[in-house]
Amino acid sequence: MNRDLIRIGIIEDNNYLLENYREFFSHYNDIELLFSFQSLEEWEVNGKQEDNPDVILLDLVLPGKDGMEGIGLLRRAFPLVKILVISGDDRQEAVVESLKLGANGFLVKPGQLAEVYRAVVDVCRDGAYLSPKAALRVVTHIGRRVEDQLAKRLTKRELELVLLLQEGLTYKELAEKMFVSVYTVNHHLKKIYQKLNVESKSQLISKVLNKNF
Repeated sequence: MNRDLIRIGIIEDNNYLLENYREFFSHYNDIELLFSFQSLEEWEVNGKQEDNPDVILLDLVLPGKDGMEGIGLLRRAFPLVKILVISGDDRQEAVVESLKLGANGFLVKPGQLAEVYRAVVDVCRDGAYLSPKAALRVVTHIGRRVEDQLAKRLTKRELELVLLLQEGLTYKELAEKMFVSVYTVNHHLKKIYQKLNVESKSQLISKVLNKNF
C-alpha cells in the first residue's frame, strides 16, 4: 500500500458541495476517496464495511443525527481516524465542543477547496488543524487564565509556541513566525509534550481546551 496515500471519507448533506469535493479530490494522486454520504444514517447502513479511512470530513449540521453525535459514532467505528469538521456554524460553542468531543480539526465554511486539501494533509500529518477563524474561537475560549496556568509550567518560548499552535499553523509557518528552524520547533514541542504529559499536537490542544493541567 502507498504510505503517502491519504484515504478519506466525507459526510456532507449539501449534494452540490459533496459533488464538488468528489470532483476536486479526484485530481489528487495522494488522496483516495473511500466513501461519501449525505447523512450519518446513510453511512451507518452503507459505510461501516469500508476500510479504515485516515481522515473523515464531517459536517455538523446534518439531517437526522447531527455531526456532534457523529464524532463519537465515527470514533468508535474507526478509533484511529482523524476527524476534520467542516461547518458553516463558526460559533465558539460549536468549535470548542466538537474538539472536546474528539474532532482533530475545524474548518469554517465557506472556504477555498485548496484550504480543504491543506487541512486534510495537515490533520493527517500533524494530527490537528484549525482554520484561522476557528483558532480565534479557541483562543477566546481559553482566555487569559489558562495562559497564566501554562506560564507556570512552560518557558516563554514554549508558551508562545502553544498559543501559535492554536492558530492552526503548519510546522513551517510556526518556525517562520518564531524566527527559528523547523527542527527547533520540534525540539520545543517534545519538551512541551513531556511537561504536559501528552504525546501529540491534538492531545495538547485537547488538554488546553479542557484546562486539564
